[in-house]
Parts: sequence; C-alpha cells; structure tokens
Amino acid sequence: MKKSVILSSALAISIMFSSVASAATYDQYSAKDGDTFWTIADRQGVSLSSLVEINPNIDPNNIYEGLVLNLPNGHKQNWEAQADAMIAKGMTQLGVPYVFGGDQPYQAFDCSGFTQYMFREIGMELPHSSSMQSELGEYVPADQLRKGDLVFLSGTYQAGVSHVALYIGDNKILQAGTMGTREVKISTLFGTPYYDSHYWGARRLIK
Repeated sequence: MKKSVILSSALAISIMFSSVASAATYDQYSAKDGDTFWTIADRQGVSLSSLVEINPNIDPNNIYEGLVLNLPNGHKQNWEAQADAMIAKGMTQLGVPYVFGGDQPYQAFDCSGFTQYMFREIGMELPHSSSMQSELGEYVPADQLRKGDLVFLSGTYQAGVSHVALYIGDNKILQAGTMGTREVKISTLFGTPYYDSHYWGARRLIK
C-alpha cells in the first residue's frame, strides 16, 4: 500500500510538471473583435494548421473577443510583413489626386481615407478621421519610428491633429498630401521645415 501511494504521488508530480512544461512551450494571444483562426495565423506569422493543432479545445467557428489562444513559443511576429503589404498597396495609388473626403482607389483620397485604405489590406478598419486615428494604437517616440507606423501633423489647416501619413522607413512617409502637389506621394519627414514645424507624433497599430 505504501509503495502504491508513493508511485501514485510520483505519477501525479510527473503529470503536473509535464503540464507545466507543455504550457510553457506556448505564447498566448487574446482574440480581438472580428478575429478568425485565419486572420490570427496570418497576422502572427504561423501556419493555420499549427494554430489549430495547438488549440485543440477551441472551436474555430466560435472565436470571440478576449478568447485566449496558444501560439508557438517564440513565433515570428508578422508586423514587418503587414507593413510591407500596406506599403505595396499604397504605392499602387501614387499620383492619385487629393480630394477632401476622398476614399476611392484610383480616383481620389484625403489623408485619412488613404491610411484607411492601406490598413484594410491587413484586415484593420480605421475611422476616416486623422484625429480619431491618432487615438489608436500606442505612442511611438520619433527616434523609434518603424515602417507601418502612423505619423500625424497638427495645425496644417486647423488646430489639433489635422493630417496623417504612413511611415515607410528611411525618414520617408507615404501620404495623400496637400503641401506642394495635392496627390498621393512619398515625402521626406524630418529635416523638412514644414513637417518639422507641424509634427505632432506617431502611433503604432501593428506589433
């Protein structure tokens, strides 16, 4: 009997440590409104099959906000691929005219309509307003900007945040701009008096 109790205790301890070790092999992700297994896998840089495999108790047809899913430990974040996809999408619109309120590809964009268009490429729906977009994501210091961040200007035609652009790296922004040529274009950010004087800040929506 004593031997049986010892063996049972050892087995229980073994199972406990096995479970802890198994759990430790996974990162975790909290689902957002509108998420599906496919969008989560795509944005997190993992295969759909592996996501399904490591979440055996989750119904793929019942993903709701706040649901916690397992992700492979140390999985590659897909922010750079998302940024590249947005930039590639935006580059197809170079030269499209700036029109206030515009949000039509190949026809007309305003600044927030253009960033809204690019973020749709990665499944994110942004409000059609630069000031409202400035409330999304997290603050990014100017010296930590990376491609895919949103850059905001203030006081360009009204007080407060009044313009938004997509940072694409190397001190460049992709925007539907009004300074100079009124069109979708690439502009230099810092070191340009206009942008230096109106720079408001930046926000990061993809991680």
